[in-house]
Parts: sequence; structure tokens; C-alpha cells
Amino acid sequence: MPKRFLLVDADPVGQAALQHVATSLEGEGVVAATAEAARTMLRAEPFDLCIVDMNLPDGGAQVLDTAQACQPWIPVVAMAGQGTVAEVVTAFRMGASEFLPRPFHDDLAVRIVRRVLQDRVNDTFDEHTSGACLLGEHPAMRVVLERIGQAADSGASVLIRGEEGTGKEVIARLIHACGERRAGPFVTVRPEASEEAAAGPESSEFADNPSRLVSNVMASLGGMLFIDELAGLSRDNQIGFLRLIKEWGGLPPDRNMRIVAATTQDMEQAGRAGQFLEELYYRLNVIPMEIPPLRERPEDIPILADHFRRAANARRSRNVPGFSPEVLVKLGACSWPGNVRQLGSTVDRLVSAAKDRPVTITDLPASLRTDVSDLSPALVDLPPNGVDLRLLLAQLEDRLIEQALQRTGGNKNRAAELLGMNRTTLVEKLRRRTVA
Repeated sequence: MPKRFLLVDADPVGQAALQHVATSLEGEGVVAATAEAARTMLRAEPFDLCIVDMNLPDGGAQVLDTAQACQPWIPVVAMAGQGTVAEVVTAFRMGASEFLPRPFHDDLAVRIVRRVLQDRVNDTFDEHTSGACLLGEHPAMRVVLERIGQAADSGASVLIRGEEGTGKEVIARLIHACGERRAGPFVTVRPEASEEAAAGPESSEFADNPSRLVSNVMASLGGMLFIDELAGLSRDNQIGFLRLIKEWGGLPPDRNMRIVAATTQDMEQAGRAGQFLEELYYRLNVIPMEIPPLRERPEDIPILADHFRRAANARRSRNVPGFSPEVLVKLGACSWPGNVRQLGSTVDRLVSAAKDRPVTITDLPASLRTDVSDLSPALVDLPPNGVDLRLLLAQLEDRLIEQALQRTGGNKNRAAELLGMNRTTLVEKLRRRTVA
């Protein structure tokens, strides 16, 4: 049965563009020109997804609220009509699953809608970081949002630095959505996508294939090229990429591309060590952007946890009330190595298990209930002659990972849950152990 999309836009040109997206996905597009008409349809007819212009004269936000109240829940892709950072952040605060710039590129719209639909079917909440990574009141996050606005107004290259699960690709797409190239393509490339974290349909890998690099650059002309994990570029691709930047840097916008790169690594150190071309690093690091890890903004954890609770209630048809202070204290005390992505998936599981009752301390994963006072004194007391802390912690981590894998029969998802980390982080630690 074809998917049914509710397309909410007052502009006939916009309606036609959305209908083209629905046709590309072999779905049925039902158009509503007003928020009131859309809300009536949502209450009366089944839909798989709703795309809504948040700047409807009679209120796009009301459409989003109605879609979330539907049983089953209907995911919403919000169109950012004015292309401002504040507009997109507001849409996420209200529960939007994704966002589209306006005007948008057809390929980008198709990929975003397809991913939202796939997430809904497969319940793959923790495969990518949601737009909730933008929420919070910490000063560092306000700086990030300001830098996104500044970067969007510029054509300069951007280098985003942040740990896994902090939302680097979300921020890259937001820069694209708020910039003058938003009608152009957004092409994501992942230099070294591991077997455990393969790239999605909107991305491609070119680990040691310069011709693939060139094809991705060509596909991004007039739009944005996003390089996810810059440190993964092979030496040949670094050289080839630097040459392309030099050759095409002076071309007009429709024959050039905006470059945004992201990394979890210290690229300056990689350059000094000869692992990365320093000239390429400096050409890409024109506008640097640092995303703080969640452990550095613990005051945002209650805000994020409540956002994820409300989203999970809607998605899973639950009615779990707000978290108690005791639960929030435990959530706030966690270091969250998987950052916002890990917090979101944890809250999602808590809501799923609690159904309609309050979440209690005993519902929390064992890793969140464990306290230093519960551990053996021999483990946490400093020996008389001191200790090599870094070596001890590395050995302890290896031992606990090994035990978690043994206890779960090698199931990485369950082992990661026992260890209080997301699966991607566990896989990366295992990979590093193998290389070492």
C-alpha cells in the first residue's frame, strides 16, 4: 500500500513541489492549504507522515500539535520558511522529527522523508542524532546557535568539532537550510564508514577511491558537501581534495560547493603528526565550531530528558508523567559518553517500559544506578605507592567490556546498554583495541 503524506502549504508552487516529492517516493500526497484544514484531515484520515510549513497564516505549530496527538503518532517534517536558526530550533522544541529548508532540493527532501519513515517503521531511534541536540539553555549552546547563524550567512568552509552523538550532521544541515544555497543539494560523505555503522542512503563512502571523491564533489555543486569524520580521509583523498578546492575555489556559486566538515579528532595534532595535510586543514577550518559534550552542560539534561519523554510518549502511545527529582539527579550524574543520542535512546527505553506509570530509580539501567560507594574498596582506594591512573582505567575499561560481551553472548547492543554507552561508541572502542 502506498504511503500517504499530508502536505500542508498555502503556496500553490510549494504544494506542487511537495507533490513531486510524494510522487518520487511512490506515495499519495494529500494537500491542505490551511492549518485548520490539515487538522481536520489528521483527525479523520490515516497518514504516514506530515510535511508542514511552519509559517502558515493560521499557525503551522497547531498542525504539529495535532499530528503528535494522533493515535498512532504521525511524524512531522517542518519546513523552515524563513530559513532562520531560531525557526528550526522552535520546530524541534515543538516535536518536529526533521526539517526542510524552503526552497528545498528534491533529492534532499526525498532522503529526509525516507529516513523519517524508516525510523518510524524500524523504531531505530538511536541510529542518528536528532534535532534535540540543539535544545538547551547552557551558554555554550547559545554560542553554537549564534555561530550557526553566522556560518549560514557566509560561504566560507566550516569545521565542526564534537564527540559522537552531539549532532554534527544536524548542525551541518541547519547551516545548509539557513544559507543561500539551501535550494541546492546536500551531499554527505563518510570517508571510513565501519561495518558496524554503515552510512545511510543519503551518504556514500570513498575511503581510498579518489574517483568517488570527485563524483561526490560533482553531485554537491551548487549546494553543500558535508564530510563526516574528516580524520578518516586517506592521504590520496586529502591530496585530491586539496587540489579540487584550489581549482574550483574561484568558480561562481552554481558551479561550486559549500564545504562543511566534521570530526571527533584533534586535527591540529593530526597535522603536526603528519597524519593530515595542514594546508587542507587550514582551508577547511575557516569557521571553527565546537559542540560541547553533554557532560559539560548538565543543566540541560532535565530539559532534554523531558523533551525526549514527551516525544516517546507520542511515538509509543504512552502517558509517562514527568521524571521525579531523584530520577533527574541520576540522569544528571551520568557522563553520557554517547551524548544527546545516548540520552535520547535511554529515555525512549524508559518510557517504553514504564507505559503509563512514573519512571522510578529501579527502571534505570544498571550503569546509571551504580555509585562509587557500591564498588569494592580495593578498586577505588589509592594504593600506598600510587597508581598509573590512565593505565588502570584503560585496563578496567577493557575488562568491563569483555565481561559485558561475555554476559550478553557477544550482543553489542545489550553490552553497550550494560556499560551505559551507545553502540557506536562500543564498536569504536573494540576497533581501537583490535588495531592496538
